[in-house]
Amino acid sequence: MPIVLGHYVERGVGELDLEKLPQLIELKYHSIRDAVDELGEVKNIRDVFVGFQRDLY
Repeated sequence: MPIVLGHYVERGVGELDLEKLPQLIELKYHSIRDAVDELGEVKNIRDVFVGFQRDLY
């Protein structure tokens, strides 16, 4: 998720708040449906996002 890392670098740790995940997805994929089509189920997307944060810290 390079877009997430870019937003983290630009705006700080607050960008990794789980509540912002839908907004980040829409920035990259234009809709949640498009993201699901490309990345898989929402739970999987969330798990990757959380795992990314664990690895980042």
